[in-house]
Amino acid sequence: MLAHLKKQLGREIAKKVSLSELDIFLTLEVPKIYEHGHLAWPVFQYAQLLKKNPKEVAQNLALELQNSIEGLKSVQALGGFLNFKFEASKLVEILCLSAKEKFLSQQNEGKGRTVVIDYASPNVAKKMHIGHLRATNIGQAIRNLAQANGYKVIGVNHLGDWGTQFGKLAWALEKWGPALGEKAWTIDGLLELYVKFHEEMEKNPALEAEGAATFLRLEQGDLKIKEIWLKIIEASLKDYARMFQILNVKHDLILGESFYNDKLADVLKLLESKGLLKESEGAQVVMFEEKEKMPPCLIKKSDGASLYATRDLAAAIYRHDQLKGDELIYVVGADQNLHFKQVFKVLELMGFDWSKNCHHVGFGLVRFKEGKMSTRKGRVIHLEDVIESAIEIVTKTVEEKNPDLENKQENIRKIAIGAVIFNDLINDRMKNIEFDWDRALSTEGDSGPYVQYTTVRCKSILRKVQFKWVGMPLEKDWTQEEEKLVFTLMQFQDVVKVSYSNLKPNILAQYLLQVCADFSHFYHHNRVIGVESQIENRRLHLVELCRRTLEEGLGLLNISAPEMM
Repeated sequence: MLAHLKKQLGREIAKKVSLSELDIFLTLEVPKIYEHGHLAWPVFQYAQLLKKNPKEVAQNLALELQNSIEGLKSVQALGGFLNFKFEASKLVEILCLSAKEKFLSQQNEGKGRTVVIDYASPNVAKKMHIGHLRATNIGQAIRNLAQANGYKVIGVNHLGDWGTQFGKLAWALEKWGPALGEKAWTIDGLLELYVKFHEEMEKNPALEAEGAATFLRLEQGDLKIKEIWLKIIEASLKDYARMFQILNVKHDLILGESFYNDKLADVLKLLESKGLLKESEGAQVVMFEEKEKMPPCLIKKSDGASLYATRDLAAAIYRHDQLKGDELIYVVGADQNLHFKQVFKVLELMGFDWSKNCHHVGFGLVRFKEGKMSTRKGRVIHLEDVIESAIEIVTKTVEEKNPDLENKQENIRKIAIGAVIFNDLINDRMKNIEFDWDRALSTEGDSGPYVQYTTVRCKSILRKVQFKWVGMPLEKDWTQEEEKLVFTLMQFQDVVKVSYSNLKPNILAQYLLQVCADFSHFYHHNRVIGVESQIENRRLHLVELCRRTLEEGLGLLNISAPEMM
């Protein structure tokens, strides 16, 4: 929508200056202050070519570009910028080009390309905790944004299902499992045994060796230990599937670390053939040049065991070669930044030019007042507990304010879960989050319930008149509030593109808050129902465009919009 306007403007500017339409298109921007105009173009690059003062160049161009496009209201020079304002009817005309069906129907940036995205990826035998919230929410939102931009997307759940911890847990199941009965084969029972093992290990350090020995049996193919391991995975996946269903999270493939065990030998052979493997204290490593400022990447331990890096190399090659991924995205905490820098650099040294299309999407921590989480000590804030707390608080609020709410339980869940997700995604992913219940569940301010409430208000207005889309009128007597709202709605497609290209869902979340603010301003200053029929018609269409934008935008963030609140 906004791109359409940029193309028209870029075409006209290119007629006056010695720059390409593409160069102009890429540098046109939305002014930070709305009153300055709808679009702005910096003339500095062009002024540099002319060896003239940017302010003077802007003033001359402003005169030349007046009335150059139908619907252009004014061109003003401000410093080294040209600010352009358009008639509301021009903005509405362009907005309506994409309003017949879905706003995103024209998105084809990624057509013919495949994105493989690794997200959520909990460690087997542990309940999903609040730390998984960001990997899950950010990953699913980026998946949705990639699809909205026309990419084919393959979502992978890279389960942590291999390592010494499974030897420890298998040993604990053999030793203490019978006393727990059926509970031993539930996620709660497995966690209880895991915690108990580490408590006992503090008293008896020899248990560390018992766990390692049991894992070695698994690596060597011991059928009894393998059967235990498979049952651990089955119990874990059952619990994860339940949590993913609550959050409406979808994966296309579940490929844990163990999936790549038979692919590691090929990785090692390729590294050897490239002369990349070096011995260091009995281990095999890949060394980096000093300018990389990274420690060596450990590929194989002195006892012959593989490591995360080995398996991630195998996974990357599989995702590119077998899944045909043009872009590989890893949604994993920022604490793994060095690990992925090493892995991507090793892929480059192995000769894979596609390594430049591997992206680590890091993110900060979620903190509660309870302090740092520690699974081994049993002090962990489970994701399910956070969701249940949100549901409990929302239930109490609904009972106080709207006890007769239709479909009460369904709407309560949508509000509660939406609040938890939005509270995560509204933040820049690289920042740590301090979870604040009052802020997350507020129907005012920067919260999910606020966006949902605005969506519900739009639906309520439209229900009152049984609104049907017949086409938005293009007359010119639009109020300032209407014009501002129209221009904000026009930016939806651009925001979706930028959110994905930056791999930052918070850009879309912030935009939805702006839509809500502009709608609220419009609604409080412009009567919608009960005015002259033509004005009522256009304002109802504007309300409908708001509803579509908010509902679809929430959907991209993986949040449902309730019918009533």
